[in-house]
Amino acid sequence: MTNLRVLRPREHQDAARIAIDWLAERHRKGWRSAYSALLDHWRPEGLADGWDLDDDAMTMVSINVGEWLLARGVIHARGGLREINGHVLGPEGPRLTPGQRAWIAQLRERPLRVYRVTDVRIGEGLTLVDEMDPRAEPWSVREISASRSATPGLLMGARLMQVGSDPGAAPRSIELSGALYPFAKLREPEVLARLRALQTGAAGLEPHDANVRDPIETEIARVWLAQWFEPAPLPQLHDAFTGDPILLVTDHYRLHDAARLAAALHAQPDVSGDAHQGWSRLAVDDDGVQRSLVSINPSRNAQRIELFSRTQPLADASRTWFEALAGSAVQHLSREIVDPVGSHAPSRRGAAARASDAAPSGGSGLPPEVLAQVFEQVIRRSYANWCDEAIPALDGRTPRQAITTAPGLERVKGLLRGYEDAERRQSAAQGRTTVSYQFLWDALGISR
Repeated sequence: MTNLRVLRPREHQDAARIAIDWLAERHRKGWRSAYSALLDHWRPEGLADGWDLDDDAMTMVSINVGEWLLARGVIHARGGLREINGHVLGPEGPRLTPGQRAWIAQLRERPLRVYRVTDVRIGEGLTLVDEMDPRAEPWSVREISASRSATPGLLMGARLMQVGSDPGAAPRSIELSGALYPFAKLREPEVLARLRALQTGAAGLEPHDANVRDPIETEIARVWLAQWFEPAPLPQLHDAFTGDPILLVTDHYRLHDAARLAAALHAQPDVSGDAHQGWSRLAVDDDGVQRSLVSINPSRNAQRIELFSRTQPLADASRTWFEALAGSAVQHLSREIVDPVGSHAPSRRGAAARASDAAPSGGSGLPPEVLAQVFEQVIRRSYANWCDEAIPALDGRTPRQAITTAPGLERVKGLLRGYEDAERRQSAAQGRTTVSYQFLWDALGISR
């Protein structure tokens, strides 16, 4: 990490505002030209003139553009093209305190990177991990404003700035620079694919080398701005085992002969369980992991039984298999299908909280208590082998492998907190009980 002057907390306050006000006053034409040129560079292709954004969003755009120009921009001033950062800090620049000067200088040296929020301490700060470097240590960031709107799992572009301390002063800490580039959940695959392609194309160069850093930083800004204007991609949730779209399908049966059904299931080599716990029909996928094809669950009503499947093809195949096996011991009554995908389109209003998307709202029409049961079933069965499955977000490692290092442990905790946050918001929108993910924390033997 570059050696920079260490700042005392708050001694840098207003540095960016003072510098931008000075540029706008002393170099009005040059500043407006630089500002417009950068917006044109970031502007999504095909977007007509004009910005259909509300005041909050335009304020965020203005903050991000202003800070970018202070860190990276150039301006026509005093008869030539000058780097803005050096010009502000030069002898003709605005009057700045030592702390403010150090802050402006640090903007130039700190890269814009994409980080994943793994923990939120409301009113205090955030824990971030570098999404492009799975081996990087997590950062504990002092940040009051964003801590009130960010949620675990949020992906955002940011610059991390060091503040604190000389002997006798406050402890050193990390703060966000002020500009934020939060990404909608449905934009993440596109964002990360484009950034990784740039990173791969620059193999052999250090991540913070200017030849690598500048294209990556530009891409972060451009994709961030584009998400406000381009239609959001439709959410795609596919089962990892079959590749089919996920639907939560429950077939309800009247049970005529419990003993006969139990005996028939017990005789099947690919079925495990019992009449008390319920049964699962299992299959082994190509990587040797056992996965459930269908869950057969006794209802609270002893005269009923339910088949739960996570895709339509699995449900159809399982119903055929089950009815042939059970015969007259059961009678099909009804089928319920819940689509777990709700509305994910990003709004053009607001900032970090809005860009992180609302949780799915359901809309199945099922009673809350039935929805709670269905979601608990699918969560527990979908995550039954999660601890030992390779997770792309963990750089292809399993959670159990990842927790052996400090960076990996924080990433696993971040995933769990993200699952829990999404479930809290989704259950609240559906008016049902929140399903707990404590079983995954317990399975890994890790604390919060």
